[in-house]
Amino acid sequence: MVWLHFIFLFAIIIYAAKLGGIGVGMAGGLGMAVAVFIFGIPPGPMPLDVILIIMSVLFACSVMHVAGGMDYMIRVASHILRSNPKYINILAPAIAFTLTIFSGTGFTTMAILNVVQEVAKQNGVRPSQPLTSAVVASQIAISASPISAATAAMYVVVEKMGVSFGDALMVILPAGLFGAAVASLISAFQGVDLAKDPIFQQRMKEGLVSMTSKEELEKPLPKGAKLSVGLFLLGVLFIVLMLLFKQEIGHTLGSRDIIVITMLFISMLMYWFCDVKLTKIKESTIFHGGYESLVVILGICWFASTVIEIYVPSIKEQATVLLGQYPGLLALAFFCVSALLFSQGATSALLVPVAASLGCDAPMILACFVAVSGIFVTNVYPTSAFAVSCDDTGSYMGKWSGSFVINHPFFLPGCLGLAAAIPFGFLLASIVF
Repeated sequence: MVWLHFIFLFAIIIYAAKLGGIGVGMAGGLGMAVAVFIFGIPPGPMPLDVILIIMSVLFACSVMHVAGGMDYMIRVASHILRSNPKYINILAPAIAFTLTIFSGTGFTTMAILNVVQEVAKQNGVRPSQPLTSAVVASQIAISASPISAATAAMYVVVEKMGVSFGDALMVILPAGLFGAAVASLISAFQGVDLAKDPIFQQRMKEGLVSMTSKEELEKPLPKGAKLSVGLFLLGVLFIVLMLLFKQEIGHTLGSRDIIVITMLFISMLMYWFCDVKLTKIKESTIFHGGYESLVVILGICWFASTVIEIYVPSIKEQATVLLGQYPGLLALAFFCVSALLFSQGATSALLVPVAASLGCDAPMILACFVAVSGIFVTNVYPTSAFAVSCDDTGSYMGKWSGSFVINHPFFLPGCLGLAAAIPFGFLLASIVF
């Protein structure tokens, strides 16, 4: 029965990857039904802590979005890019990384991609270079953000191992930043300049490339936009400080309770002082996307933990020896599953508890954690697909068309970035711990 159960587990994961999006959670529900009602496996623990954290953070982000805070942050980022066009290959990934770190979601990056491609082509820079670096940087930044779903799922586990939030951040934040920097450097050298690109020249002759600025007149922001950003960032700062100085403050609250309470309270403050209409919150695109992520994590992670948990005692000894000899295997598992599920949060919630139950210690988990960012393997993830679609110069065409699934500009920078970040993470973990 062991092989049958694990074959079924992998079949459901592959089917979930084929469905994508909210279908991943539905596939998990299918797996749970078969596992419990046909195979007779008792249900495993639900990932409730992770779901509650994600729910509260996404709700606060939705309120800030309705208040105009997201628009304000994007407007500031756009001004920086347009004011410093010569440094587009540096600023684009830096801004994408920063936006993701503070918002906890990479989808904020999509709002600046049109500006990135416009500034790039008007200055003779191949748009695929800064677009790629921005997308990959935002994807890697998820593993370094203190409030992302992936980090929340990971820290809920390592916190029980006695790891402080400060120690965790001292590993994952520099490792993610280093990986994003390496990826950005690689992407800056991919492909020739537009002046030497025959595809671009041909598209110019055919009138398929617009070289005029599409910058629109700035509409006035809601009066509470700036304040909502300030309140949200104060909330993030409060969470970080409460977790960093837990011993000094002397409280016994866990990360789940601190994050949920703070995010709900900050949402209330934004409602009071930022002119937020309650009926508009549920219409936010962040709110809709967030519900999808909750279903994904509930379905697939609950199913996987249900099947794996009953076999943990029998495989723990062998897995411990194997991972002790080849610790990089954990990073490989993170990478492969994230490439399948297209979700850092789902990968973290799925595999980090499994890794802990198999005897992986906290330093190993933290060092390998950046590898949950393997969603760039194919170019169909929303941020990647949007970067390709918004570029009219043809810089993603020809050699970079992705006709063989992985021959696209995101693959090499992303892989090399993670290949550099993982050993750097082990170095940091050895110093911190």
